[in-house]
Amino acid sequence: MMRRTAILLALLAATVACGKPKAAGPMTLVLVSIDTLRADRVGAYGRSDAGTPAIDRLAGQGVRFDRAQATAPVTLPSHASMLTGRSLPAHGVYDNGTYALPDSVPTLAEALAKRGFKTAAFVSSPVLARRFGLARGFSEYDDRIAKTRSPLHWEQRSGADTVIQSLAWLALQGDAPAFLWVHMFEPHRPYSAPEPFASRFPDDPYQAEVAAADAAVGQLLDGLRALGREGNLLVAVVADHGEGLGDHGEPTHGVFLYETTMRVPFVLWGPALGVAKGLVVGAPVSVADLTPTLLEFAEAPPFPAIDGASLAGIARGAVSAPEQRGVFAEAHAPSIAYGWSGLRALVRGQEKLIAGPRARLFDLANDPGETRDLAAERPDAVRANSEALTDLLRRALAIAPEPGEASGSVSAADHDALRGLGYAATGATSSSRTLVDPSRTDPHDRVDFIERFDRALRLVQKGDPRQAAAILGELAALEPANKAAQFEYGQALIQAGDLDRARAVYEQLVVTHPESALAWFRLGQLRDQAGDAPGAETAWRHGADADPRNGDVLKALASLLAGQRRYEEAIAAAEAALALEPGNRGIQRDIATWSAASAGGR
Repeated sequence: MMRRTAILLALLAATVACGKPKAAGPMTLVLVSIDTLRADRVGAYGRSDAGTPAIDRLAGQGVRFDRAQATAPVTLPSHASMLTGRSLPAHGVYDNGTYALPDSVPTLAEALAKRGFKTAAFVSSPVLARRFGLARGFSEYDDRIAKTRSPLHWEQRSGADTVIQSLAWLALQGDAPAFLWVHMFEPHRPYSAPEPFASRFPDDPYQAEVAAADAAVGQLLDGLRALGREGNLLVAVVADHGEGLGDHGEPTHGVFLYETTMRVPFVLWGPALGVAKGLVVGAPVSVADLTPTLLEFAEAPPFPAIDGASLAGIARGAVSAPEQRGVFAEAHAPSIAYGWSGLRALVRGQEKLIAGPRARLFDLANDPGETRDLAAERPDAVRANSEALTDLLRRALAIAPEPGEASGSVSAADHDALRGLGYAATGATSSSRTLVDPSRTDPHDRVDFIERFDRALRLVQKGDPRQAAAILGELAALEPANKAAQFEYGQALIQAGDLDRARAVYEQLVVTHPESALAWFRLGQLRDQAGDAPGAETAWRHGADADPRNGDVLKALASLLAGQRRYEEAIAAAEAALALEPGNRGIQRDIATWSAASAGGR
């Protein structure tokens, strides 16, 4: 990493010394994805004091899609859409941590690599770690992020640092065409912008992080220019989702599908490739349109099975965007984490339908804040949009991977990282085929629950697990079958040192949710700490049966068995864990040690 930075600085210095960079150069496609960025917090989208000059400049000199929509209000599924051209049901990745993109789904990076592009990705959060499937097609996938356990600074890399690494890689590619994806985690919570941004927005830490992310975009653009890549360059800047910031009762994101979390900035800049200057597109588009758009600009064959659409012709000003095209999104977190019904949304023309146990309809032209539900007044519009949404879903499911192909496993480390970012990660899965369930709770009726749950997670981050446990205990009593409330209640009790009560919570949780390997894992740990080795073994074996892909359960079981000198059983469990984590030297050492001990005992 240090070598790359040194090379970059040397090359940039040489470029400056030699004068202006070349007027033209190899084709360079750059995707900048900014996590959690609301469109209305960007200057080009209407905020006068946004502190976003770099994005504003690209929008003014390129194309701004005014009504771009995310496909999901969470990071991994929306990025999977960007990099495949598919909606959630079409790629099968429904949530953070629990899913990985199936090998059967083609990616943008794979297609460009086949066209001779050097490909690299630099991500700023473990939510996008390579094990979740997005690394396929990238010759370089940099997800190396320093670990920390500060309650206020969870694992992430600053956008500025990520840009330095990405430019260092690009500087080594010579005159080869390149596709570079740079992911910035600002302005995701917890908000902790550096100076001078924190002082500029002392009362708005979210906006301070927005400004910090924009500064990193500016740093990237300066580097591209210095490296001689500007002459044949296409830059796409897009967000994966927005942030609730308390609007509609949602502190962050993940549950609802309002415009606060679903309308995102989407800008294309590339005058050398014919991108129009100062064009504003008012029709709805999707982040899933990104892959087919970049493929067309790269003159690569289109993917035969996607539900995104190329925007290249629109961006060049050659064709008009279809105003009545519908784009849709899904929220699986209500189902996966809380056991409620999931939600689905369609934006078509100026209308927006949110499908749940109770349909909601909004007129975005006259009510952009979605404050007036028109479903009762416009039943025909609800019916027409519902039919359009059903048709889009049917098309997406026709190209979907096999059920279960994308399902993964949440490890304890994944859970802790996601929890620190405000996500409820329980290890459960979902399906688009059963997402909206009228028999289940409507998430819109649980605003108070969501706000209190979020408050409890923030208390944990701030080092007050006892108060968090008090809140979570009330929520768990309110909804005994709510997996997220029960699991996090147990977690807070553990952190507060109340292990007996935590064990009782997990004993009950595995009864109501025996499919949760993570709950079995925690219960096994608590039983083991209490000196109940047989009980721990039973819990971990149940966990392995519930999810054979959970390496934490297998490693814990192997260690317990080895401690009892049951080496053959320990080695079998460890080998199963090693199959999930090839190259894990710790597991390899354990197997070698136990094999030697087993041989010596014969």
